[in-house]
Parts: sequence; structure tokens; C-alpha cells
Amino acid sequence: MIWNKFKLDTAKNLPLYRLLADRLRQMIVVGSLAPGEKLPSSRELQKLLCVSAITIESGLNALVAEGFLCRRPRCGTFVAETLPGAGVKIDPPKCIYAIFSNMSVVSGYWFLVLGELERQFRAAGYQVCFRQQEAGAPVPVEISLYRDCAGIVLCGYNSLAYTCEIQKRNMPVVLIGSLDTESDSEENLDMVVHNDRERAMISTAHLLDLGHRRIACVTGPAHSKFAAKQKAGFLDAMRDYDLVPDAADYFDIPDLEYEDGVKVGYEIFCRRNRPTAIFAGNDRVAIGIIATAEKLGFPVPEEFSIIGCGGLILGGVPHTPALTTTVSLPEESARIAAEKLFRQIRDPEAPRGTTVVRVSTISFGETTMVCRSGIPGGIVPAEPVRLASV
Repeated sequence: MIWNKFKLDTAKNLPLYRLLADRLRQMIVVGSLAPGEKLPSSRELQKLLCVSAITIESGLNALVAEGFLCRRPRCGTFVAETLPGAGVKIDPPKCIYAIFSNMSVVSGYWFLVLGELERQFRAAGYQVCFRQQEAGAPVPVEISLYRDCAGIVLCGYNSLAYTCEIQKRNMPVVLIGSLDTESDSEENLDMVVHNDRERAMISTAHLLDLGHRRIACVTGPAHSKFAAKQKAGFLDAMRDYDLVPDAADYFDIPDLEYEDGVKVGYEIFCRRNRPTAIFAGNDRVAIGIIATAEKLGFPVPEEFSIIGCGGLILGGVPHTPALTTTVSLPEESARIAAEKLFRQIRDPEAPRGTTVVRVSTISFGETTMVCRSGIPGGIVPAEPVRLASV
């Protein structure tokens, strides 16, 4: 409900009743309140905003006089069925841009992030615009110059060049996800990230606890900070068991999509000494690897165990059996990002920093099991698969 997050912008130097009137008018203009919709009672609004009855009545009466609201005796206050015409001065609604950089938006994680961002911004009276920034595309700096742009949320593997261009124009900007390259400027950015290194360590430790010792790490996009963090977490867990993974057990893939998992699966399972377990950078990759394994006659978890990352599948990707994975918190990430952006809008000099959303829970499915006994070092002695026989 929009009323659960209904607040007044007290940073503005205006009387409270004016702030209330302006806030309700904006919600009506952008469509957050529909014609004919009933408002909460005066008593409910007092409790919600912690203001006096006089403030509530003065704000509502101002909008009744403007024609945005109407009173119905013994029924309450409603949005007018017909809104005022061109003679009434209405400030144009501000827009917040959510831009997805260098990645697909069909995953369950980003679908939920996008939905929560829209709820947060619309409840605050902003319109929301979504854009896709393809890898290698020129920096569309004109977005930060739009007259109606109140702020920008960058989602995905975010371009350092694009972020710097926005900052040069003093535009409020928040990143959900890390930059696409190492940078010393992160301390001056508002960012929301998951504990990717720790999560990779927890996932790998689960496989080690099951007795697996030859474990492959599949992550990407290649050369990204996200992949580097996952590799570091994988290595942390292996070191805890006094193990040094073979360089051949790292698999860098171009992207974290189902098709990338299918392709790398052939590379993994056609090796002479294939791993008994796999840590996959996300669930879509893990499902792609499982699909390849089934084609080659290697059932999961009987022949190998695999753990994903994300806990969210979307976009028609088959996922049987149920995948063991770590959960994500997309709505929490979006909520924190919205709060950071609102703080920048209110106070351009507000301190910036990175918030890490910690995930430490494994969702146990049917794709991991104890390593088969009697196999020295957990390595399956197997002849390489001949693709011609598939």
C-alpha cells in the first residue's frame, strides 16, 4: 500500500499543510491516486504523519478548493472524478531513470529489483523510466541532462565511464551492483552490493563438507569484479581445507546466462579428470550445466554435485531437479538503493558509501550429495566423452 510509505518532504521550507497538499497533488497528477479513490480518514492521516488535525484539514481543504479532492458527507474524502483543467498550475512530475547496464533483465533477481524500485519511487511521487545500456554502447550522457530527471539508479555490471559522466553533472546516482572495473572512486559512490565473496565461500564450503575435493568454479562475466570476488571466495574455502585448486578448474564465461552454462558444460564433462562438484556463478548457468550433463549421460547428483547462486529463476529456463543454491535479497537491495537516492535528492552533500547486503543461507535442493566413497581425492576416473556419440 502506498500509504504505508506516505511521507512529507520536510526538507522544504513550507508549512506542513502546504507540504501535505503538494504531496497529495503530485500523487494525483502522476496517477498514484486514481480518480474516485478514497483517501484515509483525517484521524488515520494524523497518526500516519504525526501532525495535528488542523494541518490535515487545511491541506485537504486546499486541494478541495483547487478541485483535486471532493468531500462526501458521512463517506469521506475522495480524489475528484474530473481533475482541474489547464488553468491550474501543476509542476511536471519528476522522473527517476533505472538503467540496466551490460546484462539481461530477464533473471528473477533483476525482475524483483525493478518491481521494488518502481513501488518505492511511485510511492514518493516520481515517474519511473527504464533503459537498457548495452555492452560497448556509447555513454548516453543526455539522460542526465533531461529536465525531468531527478536521479538515476544504475543496475548490473555498471560502467565506470558512464557513472563518472553522471557525477560530473551533479546528478544523484546510486549503483545496484559493482562497477565493471576496479576504481579508487568507489568511496565517493552510493552502491548496494551482495556479499559475493562470502557467498561463494559458503557455497564452496558446502561442497567440501560433503567430501568433494575436485571442485570447478564457473563464473563471469570474464574479467569483471563480480567474477573476481566469486573466485576469491572459492579460493578462501579451498584454503580452509588446505587445498590448492588446479588452474584448469577455473572457468571464465562471457556472461552468466543459461546458454553460457550449456556451452561450458561440454568443456567440463569432456575432460579426462572431470570434477565431482561445481560452484556456478548464478542459477541460470547452473541449470545450463545440468542440461548438458543430462545430454552426456551424467545425472545430477549421482555423477556430480552442483550449487548455484541467486535462488531466483525466471524466463522459461528449465530447472529440474530443484537446484541447491544461495538465496538473494533483491527487494532489500532495491529498498536500500531508493533510500540512498532520496537522501541525495534531499541533500546533495550527504555522505556516500557502499552497503553490503549479507546472504548466508543455503537453499537445499536435489543437486548436491555426499561425494561417492572409495574415490581417492574425490576425483572420478573417467574416459573423456566423445561428442560424436551424443
